[in-house]
Amino acid sequence: MWFFQARCDDIVRQREFLPKIRKAGNCWILFGAESDSNSTLRAFNKNINPEDTKRAVKLLKENDIFAQATFIIGERNDSAESIAKMREFTNDLDPDLAIFMILTPFPGTEVYEKAQQNGWIEDKNWSNYDMVHAIMPTEHLSREEVQEELYECYRSFYGSFNRRLKGIFSKNKLKRRTYRYMASQGIMNQLKSLF
Repeated sequence: MWFFQARCDDIVRQREFLPKIRKAGNCWILFGAESDSNSTLRAFNKNINPEDTKRAVKLLKENDIFAQATFIIGERNDSAESIAKMREFTNDLDPDLAIFMILTPFPGTEVYEKAQQNGWIEDKNWSNYDMVHAIMPTEHLSREEVQEELYECYRSFYGSFNRRLKGIFSKNKLKRRTYRYMASQGIMNQLKSLF
């Protein structure tokens, strides 16, 4: 049993290898979906599009490979509406596991340089530079609102009783084990009621 990280466009482009890697023991691929917005994906220099993400999840599920997708909120143009749209996209996409993160201006990155020049960084406590704490606001949301949007992303995805039930009884062994573990530890309810 093995795992790796990939780009969603590479999953689509190399789809003929998916049955082979599954046969060789691969059961889990993590990829960055990041956003449902082409403009946000361009701002992140990802060179992918939401259609690649949709196709990648479909292909992974067809090949019984656990699909873990990551998403980023807090891009400068993000608003409550744009993040709600991303949550809807994520719920429709229905990856096996979704991880949501907040855009964090790590020193040495282009994001940091731009944020520093424009005075967007409001939190200089390095222990909060973990992609879970909001470090800077967007044009439309305060840091506190960005933080609440992160919690809402988790509540929206993992708060679905139907998704939890399907996960617990999934045919995919890794998904079934993951969701049963999360249920046994009360993680689902904790995510649903975050703050």
